[in-house]
Amino acid sequence: MMQMILDGLSALGTATIDPLWRPVLAWTALGLPLWTLLRWTDRLHPNAEYRLSQLLLAALPVGLGVVCVIEMLPGASQSALLPARSALVVPAVETGPVSVPAGSWTWMHALGLLTVGALGIGLIRLGRLALEVAAVGRVRRELETTTPSLDAEADRLQERLGVRRPVQVCSSADAAVPMTLGGLPPTILVPDRLAEATTDLRMTLRHELVHVRRWDDCAQLLERFVAALFAAHPLVGRLRRQIDEARERACDAAVLDDGETPVGDYARLLTAFADRASSPRLSALSLSESPSSLIDRLSAMRSSMPSFLSSRLALGAALVVVGVGLTLGLVACSDSVGPSPSPEASTTAESSSSATGDDGEVYMVAEDPPELSGGMKALQKSIQYPEMAKEAGIEGRVIVQFIVDKDGAVTNPTVAQGVHEQLNEAALEAVKQQAFSPGRQDGEPVKVQMSLPVTFRLPNASGGAVNGSGSDATASSPSSRTDASGRLLEKAGIQRVRVLMNEEGRLLIDDEPVEMSSLTDAVRQRITADAARAALIYADGAPGDRVDAAEARLRALDLQMVYIKPAV
Repeated sequence: MMQMILDGLSALGTATIDPLWRPVLAWTALGLPLWTLLRWTDRLHPNAEYRLSQLLLAALPVGLGVVCVIEMLPGASQSALLPARSALVVPAVETGPVSVPAGSWTWMHALGLLTVGALGIGLIRLGRLALEVAAVGRVRRELETTTPSLDAEADRLQERLGVRRPVQVCSSADAAVPMTLGGLPPTILVPDRLAEATTDLRMTLRHELVHVRRWDDCAQLLERFVAALFAAHPLVGRLRRQIDEARERACDAAVLDDGETPVGDYARLLTAFADRASSPRLSALSLSESPSSLIDRLSAMRSSMPSFLSSRLALGAALVVVGVGLTLGLVACSDSVGPSPSPEASTTAESSSSATGDDGEVYMVAEDPPELSGGMKALQKSIQYPEMAKEAGIEGRVIVQFIVDKDGAVTNPTVAQGVHEQLNEAALEAVKQQAFSPGRQDGEPVKVQMSLPVTFRLPNASGGAVNGSGSDATASSPSSRTDASGRLLEKAGIQRVRVLMNEEGRLLIDDEPVEMSSLTDAVRQRITADAARAALIYADGAPGDRVDAAEARLRALDLQMVYIKPAV
């Protein structure tokens, strides 16, 4: 049971590291300096601080979406980096999950556990947000009909401020401070004691109608949703609270900008509400003032209003520049924080770059790609398994990258991914002996860069077979025979079990279907001997992700050997 949990955490960490955690890490690295600047600077106009803070929060979900879309586009990340006449044709190298001893803990398990925790916190916060939305709906249904005097004053101010949304205005004895409840239509709730104070009511309605005109109620709901979804991130919660405070200061600035509201009277009105707070039931998802924010707003009003980015044109340009910069930076950083290439890969890149000199351009994709003379069998015949590596039990996959020149000869072969010095040398020697038909572009022979994976397996591995894609040559000794029916075969005290996978990715053991989630237990139940081996035999066309998942579960078992081979 514990091993199944570890396998699940590892799989979850592997599945979420690229589409989730790398973009989140990139957003944190890019957003933290901007958040710090917005928090501590006093030179920005309140409206600029409000909009930039909103933009920073929106960059997280938008950036994640952009990264996911880019990763789903076939070859998008490659075509953006290569010349227009070139594209990548290097065969895809599939790296299976790394097998670790049963019960061991890796950083991928920790990442999976972090994902589970973040999802749990997010679901709890989203549930709380849903309850708050329901509470606002109940409050709106319980409100009494507005009075004619409030309607008349609200209609006059709506026309003067250019508010085109329908608004409902109500008074309530339960409202300690004015607030705006989002919905269709939005509802402005004012305390009963303001209904007869004409000047104070006018200033209060002006402030709340500015919120409605700016669609602050809808923006707040989206901000709460994003904050709930990413509640596990400490910066997100701080940023949302900063947005709430900046929203009120920006609204104050908009109210005072028209020159019809005296600053002294407006400050006196804010002071009257500084020691009051609404009940949690009413302030559940409303635009209302808190005592702390009111004090900060009073302090801001006493100082001169900053003018930096106060005009719409300047603010719009700043928002576009910062938004595009954040999105592009997030995408670029998400790619750059990935695993760094191995020294062999770096050498390969340098060799490839040096080959694109005066002798002609090296194509990554050609209309007619090079073809290996004699096929993969010719490459397999050229592979010599080093005896010392056999005795030492060294095996693995070596990926050789090279250039096929205009004559079909192999040039500049290098190890892009190695295992051991002896195996690397053996793979290089085998590839050097190969001949290709040259690749052609517009009917003319051209240089083309390619890769070939060469797998070295010890006896009882894959039996020298070529994998389903035909791109992997395997050097090994013949394996022991297994029962053709796929049932357990015990020979020389070693117990073997074969797991079969059809073209649809379904698993069979002893002609019985087995779910992927219970594969480990199914194999363990069938093993009774001290020494046991398992083989995964997959049909041509079987989904690669299913093959990798089954291999990972088999390697998690404490078996003498696990080997993977395609059906012949």
